[in-house]
Amino acid sequence: MPRPARPGFVPRPHALAALASALLAGLPPAARAQSTAPPNSEHVLPAVTATATQARPGSLNDTVTTGTKTDTPLRDIPAAITVIPEEVLREQGAVDLNYALQNSAGVQPQLAGGYGFANNYTIRGLAMRFLRDGYPDGPSQNGYYRTMYDVERLEVLKGPGSALYGSGQPGGTVNIVTKPPRSTFGAEVGAFGGSFGTWGTYVDVGGPVASNLSTRLIADVEKSDGYRGLSRDIKEISPSLSWAYDTNKTLTIDYDHRDIRIVPDNYGIIFNNQGKIAGAPRDSRYYSPFNDTRQTVDRVTVSHDWRIDPALSMRTAFIYDERSLDMTRNAGGNGGNSLNQMTGRTARTQVDDGHFIMAQNELTWKTRTGPVDHTVLFGLEYTDTHIDTVRTGYNLPNILNINAPVVPETTLAGLSPVVSQGFNRVLKQEDIGVYLQDQMAFGEHFKVRGAVRTDRVKFSDIGTQSGAFRSIGDTQNLTSGSLGAVWQPTRSLSFYTGVSTSKFINVSTEPAALSTQPESSLLKEIGFKADWLDGRLQTNVALFDTERKNYYITLPGALSPTPDGRDHSRGVELEVTAQPMAGWTVLANFAWQDVEVESNTVASNAAMGVTNRSIAGTRPPGVARTGGRLWTTYDFQQQALHGWGVGFGVTYKGDSYADSLNLYRVPSYVVFDAAVYYRQKTWDVTLNLKNLTDKTYYVSPTFVGALPGDTRSAMLTARYRFQ
Repeated sequence: MPRPARPGFVPRPHALAALASALLAGLPPAARAQSTAPPNSEHVLPAVTATATQARPGSLNDTVTTGTKTDTPLRDIPAAITVIPEEVLREQGAVDLNYALQNSAGVQPQLAGGYGFANNYTIRGLAMRFLRDGYPDGPSQNGYYRTMYDVERLEVLKGPGSALYGSGQPGGTVNIVTKPPRSTFGAEVGAFGGSFGTWGTYVDVGGPVASNLSTRLIADVEKSDGYRGLSRDIKEISPSLSWAYDTNKTLTIDYDHRDIRIVPDNYGIIFNNQGKIAGAPRDSRYYSPFNDTRQTVDRVTVSHDWRIDPALSMRTAFIYDERSLDMTRNAGGNGGNSLNQMTGRTARTQVDDGHFIMAQNELTWKTRTGPVDHTVLFGLEYTDTHIDTVRTGYNLPNILNINAPVVPETTLAGLSPVVSQGFNRVLKQEDIGVYLQDQMAFGEHFKVRGAVRTDRVKFSDIGTQSGAFRSIGDTQNLTSGSLGAVWQPTRSLSFYTGVSTSKFINVSTEPAALSTQPESSLLKEIGFKADWLDGRLQTNVALFDTERKNYYITLPGALSPTPDGRDHSRGVELEVTAQPMAGWTVLANFAWQDVEVESNTVASNAAMGVTNRSIAGTRPPGVARTGGRLWTTYDFQQQALHGWGVGFGVTYKGDSYADSLNLYRVPSYVVFDAAVYYRQKTWDVTLNLKNLTDKTYYVSPTFVGALPGDTRSAMLTARYRFQ
């Protein structure tokens, strides 16, 4: 086993390769890290908790790895976690993450979901991060568009997870749990098509190629002309294999290749100088016709577990994640002025080429001291981030009438680059993290979890900004922690309380410069989780208070972002799952959150005649105080209608603002959806109808506008399974 790094020593990439080689050669391989064993597998992988029957997803007995890195029942975790299983995603026709995450209270798209080409959200009104099978899945800003073909379930952790994951954003974490290799043969093919020229097809096939070698291959193609011309063209392939070469040792290899092309829009429909959305038709376009993003993602995960004995297991993983982003999109722009003109329009081209490497080793030890049962997790992690990023900015002509917009430019040819809008930089970060967690059970009724993590982070941002060379860098020691307790008066009721902190360097190519000040947050939370009526009703309630400090914000009238961001979020969440009668299921969630900016930084809006006004006391852009979702399905129980079912959904989002000064208000909305499906053992067909009343609504603010939601639309999906 490699020796721990000396204090102050940060390995270089060639040293990392040696470390990875040593880990894989010197440690016995085991099962897929942070994932459950393949169904019906003959080889038993380490598990903290074993149950005689499979728990319903999201119930108190359901086990998750998110938030603890061990297989822990939800009832024992002192934090709010939402589980969204594949069955729900299929019923709702959720082909993208934006629609899927409506099933979790307090999750809202941010900046049109990452300018329309990448997933980005707020949770409890604050920034979040992504994991894939428990490992970091790239940045939230300038990330990528996630499809649902390889998703087994989504696990949403509310609040910072830095005590285990390092760079834990204050709002929470979305962990995408993928489908594991299959130990028995099975295959599924599917296709869908519908409004806006949308269609797609996929194949999911797998099974054993030897008695101890399980495999799976998922491949998909998806295309859409898109509402308002916001098209997408996606091709993906994800092979995986799991080799159980011994009764307690399994090696798993996953590979993901994604080729994604999407037209972005960060304008939407523009506001006028009265702070109202312009009177243009909802399908109007203010974005440049040459907007385009092209991305490739290549990610390899090699993971193994070794069950040393019934009380001790070791989990080791190595990840290499390479990404490229070639983007042309609009950037700056003002809301309409007194002449109803849109001024200050800019465009930018940007190329990000990055690699993300992680080597991780974890030990899980179950022991007992007196009357207390312990599940102790010790982890050592090394990460390396290297991103080359080049941006060029251009000024664009005005749009002369925002109520009947005509976009004047057709190409960037002939436009001169603006030096102050560009950069050419190399961002690097190397992080050695050590973390320790102890989950303690004082009998059946009282549980305590404590975790602490320390990271030695070396980071740099070197290159030109606005035509001038500059060098930013530092090495810092950062510590995060969490402490929580659970009281369970009965097996079906858990009361919990917890506190957690985060501190990390936020490496992103979206701001023009890296901040040397670590972003930090503090969460205080209480709640309860309950099963009622013999499991036919489940409720989760959480009250939270979170402070976020030292994050980058770009203010109206400012030339560059500043690390002056400070927010305070407090509120309550409710999630309900009910089965009132045979065949009838209800899923509901609601969040009320009071999120307030505490920064005293001043901002301006020339179009509305506002200069140098403090943003303190405003609401962060894109954050609604209230929001909720109801989804209900009914499977007909009569023999003549066996296999048929219907679904109905209601989505509500309160008003929000597009700007830091809260001058541009986006109205609240209520949208209705429905589904009709027919299911048999080997095949099913589903018709999903969205925005039944063809309501004009705006799903997310941008900077000086709001992105319209889709008009009434339909999607027909068919699947066939081979057993």
